[in-house]
Amino acid sequence: MVDIQQKRKPWWHRSGTVIAGDGTPLAFAAGGEADARAIVCCNGVGVSTFFWDYVGEYFSSTHQVVVWDYRGHGASGRPRDPAGISIGDVAEDLARVMDANHIERAVLLGHSMGCQVILEFCHLFPDRVIGLVPMLGAYGNPADTFLDPRVGRFLVNSAYELGTRVPQLISVAAKLALHSRIAWPFARLTGLVHPDLCRKSDMEPYLDHLALLDFRVFVELVRAASEHDAGPYLGEIRAPTLVVAGERDLFTPRHLSLEMASRIYNAELLEIPRGSHAALIEQPELINLRLEKYLTTRVAAFERASLSSRTVPPPPPNSSF
Repeated sequence: MVDIQQKRKPWWHRSGTVIAGDGTPLAFAAGGEADARAIVCCNGVGVSTFFWDYVGEYFSSTHQVVVWDYRGHGASGRPRDPAGISIGDVAEDLARVMDANHIERAVLLGHSMGCQVILEFCHLFPDRVIGLVPMLGAYGNPADTFLDPRVGRFLVNSAYELGTRVPQLISVAAKLALHSRIAWPFARLTGLVHPDLCRKSDMEPYLDHLALLDFRVFVELVRAASEHDAGPYLGEIRAPTLVVAGERDLFTPRHLSLEMASRIYNAELLEIPRGSHAALIEQPELINLRLEKYLTTRVAAFERASLSSRTVPPPPPNSSF
């Protein structure tokens, strides 16, 4: 795989790999001081770490920021068995990336499918989470609401059937389409990105990465996301949560983010005006300023409360106050 991150000005100063449970090398990069509060970012399917550059550039001066690639994405290796991947496996991969960076607890940011990854991680490892920021994604079964609920599941299932039957042919066709002159105008005209707010220079790495991606890996991760549902345990989350929604997000309808925020205890909602599914790179200043407020208030208070509960010993038997 090609490391698309090399095409951008790096904010990170160290990188490495860790081995996933199936033996796949997972690539990561990190910036900031190793002993600072950690922010770990989880991508959407088909996306590498470049979508987090604005976050990394802004917060690496005060936090340790870690980005990483899923199996078969970016600089990570191809999985031995793409058909065996689940969202739970990806959450386990996240734990290994955190361990490799000596991070016990972190604020987790997830974009698109990354929302499901961080919600699953919080379910599996609740003590390792000091904040959750699901951004522009569903909490489960995204195929049911993709583009249009009447056709979303059909489109996903059709893509999966083609991707598993003739993956090489589809990969070649996708590469030609994504490298054609119509790719960028098509994304703007259809509303997949905001025509005025999204910079072509920010989308080009995504189009390049998607063209290089093994289509079988892509559809298997889409399949894993389509089978996953964090809904049953949203009510268990106690880490401070900031849900980010895009007003014009065609991939994740706004009402899903509103529902997610309503089902998570004391969650806050940030709605990006005119934001598409790519609002993370369309309006980074707004997102970063709101993240900063969330980190300095909600997360800081949660850390202090957690530290107090850990350091203050329980009263002895039969004692009274």
